Amino acid sequence: MAVEVAEYLGVRTDTGISIKPIPIGKAPNSTKPTLPCPFKNSHCDKAKRGDKPVCSVRDPVTKEVWIVCSHRLCASSPKNSQLTSHQASILHQVAKVIFDPSITPVEVLVKREVPIKVTEDSDYSADFVMWRRNPNQTSPFNPDRAVILEMQGGGETTNTGELTKHIDSWDSAGIVDNEFLTTSVSKVAPLITNAWRRQQEQFLVKGNVAMLTGGRMVFCVGTMLYDYLLQRFRNGILSDLSDANWTLALLAFKEDPEHSHAADCAPNSIPLKIDPERTIFTNYNSFVQVLTNQALPSPSLFVGDYMDLTGQIVKI
Repeated sequence: MAVEVAEYLGVRTDTGISIKPIPIGKAPNSTKPTLPCPFKNSHCDKAKRGDKPVCSVRDPVTKEVWIVCSHRLCASSPKNSQLTSHQASILHQVAKVIFDPSITPVEVLVKREVPIKVTEDSDYSADFVMWRRNPNQTSPFNPDRAVILEMQGGGETTNTGELTKHIDSWDSAGIVDNEFLTTSVSKVAPLITNAWRRQQEQFLVKGNVAMLTGGRMVFCVGTMLYDYLLQRFRNGILSDLSDANWTLALLAFKEDPEHSHAADCAPNSIPLKIDPERTIFTNYNSFVQVLTNQALPSPSLFVGDYMDLTGQIVKI
């Protein structure tokens, strides 16, 4: 159980680019700089609140990337009207998979942080709502429909303090040394279960709203979260509706080793692409049923030693 720092303030750590430490602390009088985020038209929220500006980490064995910043995959904040080239690239990739491989950027229409009314006091919102300009309704099997698009590339890690200590040591060394920064940090691992648990309610509610409103649900995740979910499907069968009337799509983003330093990605960051081997197009209701039907009966669950409210042991 260990990770390596894969990106620091948007710069990948496994290239010849020397990364300079940025002094950041959480104490009241510590430095909390306003630094530009390369993935959105705004500042780095992590640095601004006193956290280390780590965008992603890497499994030292599998080399898979786990995103640890909510803005890294594709930030949805509408405060800045213009999309960055990185955001446009990610959204275009999604549109080409769910609509048509030949779709052009000008045909992709998006709204960000769209409110979803569930109850009077609900505060749900869709990361993105996406449609294509002049939607194609000529096919009776798979006409274009608007989609709710959710981005969950990763999440937190276990023992975050250990990772912070590691970066503090690198900071205090005063040496621009990527090798030190990328040394494996033990006892730290992606917290995949928490990432999924945190999203389940949002996913179920937003997906249901999309169905009731005549739309579809598209869930973009990292490869680790995709594989975790796939394990939950072992007792259920999901129909492949990629060429039919699908209502739920699950798309996994992975590192694109052949697209380094691409103009449409954030400079010097890890380029990402949708993994064609990790996509699911199916029926939303079937997907939900498979998720909720994971468990098996447990005969020993309700038998054994009980205690009544007077302290006496009763065997059942």
